[in-house]
Amino acid sequence: MDNVTAKVARQYTDYAYPPPFDDLDERLARGQVDASDPRVFGPMFLPEGRPEGEGLRILSAGCGTVQAAVLAHSNPDALVVGVDLSDASLGHQRYLREKFDLKNLELFQGDLSDVGRLEREFDLIACTGVLHHMADPDAGLRALGSVLAPQGAMFLMVYAPVGRTGVYLLQDAFRRIGLGQTPEDVALVRAVLAGTPASHPVQDYRRRAEEELEHDSGIVDSFLHPQDRAYSVDELLDWVERTGLGFQGWLENLFHYPDALISPAILPRIAALSTREQWAVVEKMVGMPSTHCFIARRPDAVHEVSFEGEDWLRYRPYRFPMADIKYEPDAGYRIHCAGAQFVVNQHEAILFTWGDGARTIAAMLAEEPFSAFPEADRREFARAHFNRMWRLGLMMFQR
Repeated sequence: MDNVTAKVARQYTDYAYPPPFDDLDERLARGQVDASDPRVFGPMFLPEGRPEGEGLRILSAGCGTVQAAVLAHSNPDALVVGVDLSDASLGHQRYLREKFDLKNLELFQGDLSDVGRLEREFDLIACTGVLHHMADPDAGLRALGSVLAPQGAMFLMVYAPVGRTGVYLLQDAFRRIGLGQTPEDVALVRAVLAGTPASHPVQDYRRRAEEELEHDSGIVDSFLHPQDRAYSVDELLDWVERTGLGFQGWLENLFHYPDALISPAILPRIAALSTREQWAVVEKMVGMPSTHCFIARRPDAVHEVSFEGEDWLRYRPYRFPMADIKYEPDAGYRIHCAGAQFVVNQHEAILFTWGDGARTIAAMLAEEPFSAFPEADRREFARAHFNRMWRLGLMMFQR
């Protein structure tokens, strides 16, 4: 075990993370879901559909205190394998396994760089908040790729630099004055945060991470971590390609495409760029998010959602889990998601409401009220609508 890995293992032994909870049923009842859960976000991971046969084989790499148990509980037909450096974190996973009788959950202590020793392949690999803490993230991502099934997908989360600017300023300051991870030093961090000026870049992060920062483990993970790096859009895409994988897309398109959060005056200039350049520009203009959540696969398995040609007519639309539609007498139909809202007309509202995965787009267009319109007109209307819904992160699509 290298020095960085040893330090990280010790941190998560002393400060189990994320702050554990005991009731999986209560979390589900409140609608709180894990972003790596295929029951909820499956169309984003596997747009072409799930593999035939038995349930998914899922690896939770760096599972922390709860993730593997959450996935096993939510996906009883799947086999879930959790791997983590910290036996303290795994101890809570073992508690949840026993409490909820999760016979489909297996747990192993170890470095995710060594997952090849499991001698298994996985249809879905979830690795959130781990790779950016490794001494060699490239080696970690290659190791995950080595156990990915040929048609499998990886859901990954790593830090983004712009939204964590304030975090990195304070990390550097705390490092310079020699703060460690003792309870006394954690208390000093809290004192500094309480006295930080309102204009400091960390304040936006504090608002978004308020619940997490109530716990000492959250303070340590954010401000006193021994190994922490972030990836810009350009760095992330280069990293994925460099490690032999293909980039399939973002989990939340809302924060990466320019359609919603950029001034309309500049949109024509941005539209002239490649998609990759658009993502990079949006990151710098919007200044968020603090993490990048994305899907990577083997290059020959990447399935990009496209509304060119005719294949899109076979897509089955799903409303994005956080998106909801409301009718307001004075404002008409509005779709709400992640604090933003988008106006749609009555026919667009119908298509959005129908987005439960039960029908293809072609089947929708064959029904009233759309069947009354000329075929070419309804197709062009649907193409524009669903392409907009995709770019705004309001709908998912699966074959």
